[in-house]
Amino acid sequence: MRGSIARVESSVTVTAQTEYFTVLDDFLPPAQFDRLWNFLQIQPMQRVEALGRRGHWLIEDEDTLRGPTVGWGHAWDAQHPTGSPMDDVMQAIVERADLLAPAVGRYKVDWAIFSAMVTIYRAGQGLVWHRDSEANMGSYIFYAHPEWSVDWGGELFLAHTLDVPRDYGVFFHKLRATEGLPNPPPGYPHLDNEDANDLLMKAGFGSFVVPKPNRIVIIKGGTPHAIAKVTSAAGRNVRASVGGFFKKIGAPMSGPETPYPV
Repeated sequence: MRGSIARVESSVTVTAQTEYFTVLDDFLPPAQFDRLWNFLQIQPMQRVEALGRRGHWLIEDEDTLRGPTVGWGHAWDAQHPTGSPMDDVMQAIVERADLLAPAVGRYKVDWAIFSAMVTIYRAGQGLVWHRDSEANMGSYIFYAHPEWSVDWGGELFLAHTLDVPRDYGVFFHKLRATEGLPNPPPGYPHLDNEDANDLLMKAGFGSFVVPKPNRIVIIKGGTPHAIAKVTSAAGRNVRASVGGFFKKIGAPMSGPETPYPV
């Protein structure tokens, strides 16, 4: 793994770059960042359990809020350009695609379509360990809240491995076969995380990234990652992010967008 570096390119600071992720700070100009936060005040949101995603979050996290999915080069709920500040984030990603390449490959060579959706976590909420679908080159998370404290939790955890066996699935949980029923697919860790715990505790180390405002994290596909729960010290301050996936060129695009960006 390469060590952290710090350099500036087009006003964006490359704060860290490793085998598993890249961190960029000051990603949007201040005026665009403020415009995005203002837009989030009126962004329509739904609880993730209402979207049929029960199991992607633990029981206590099922009222995490999720906004519509915007696509670059593909329509989900909407497609770029939308005329909203979501366009600023997506445009910045494409304009700085060379800085993303170490984690997710090259624009129009490895990926050309990606998604963007807002997710809001309040105190007590987080997201379980998982990895990106094999249809994705990787994922990203842009922190859109205007303020954060190191005591408020919500860190992005990243395990230092890419060697998780394929049969563990996205959530590292293999449901046991039941006599008389079809063999189950890899399951969600909604009630049982024994498989994920055994798998990740073998090494038991990695990196964490604080959700610093105007920061974007690019996660290499296959890297196990999770979100620490936001602490009670955050009060009514929320962890607000725009996140999405970089689709492998040639990967099937049918069906809804994969529902668990961080």
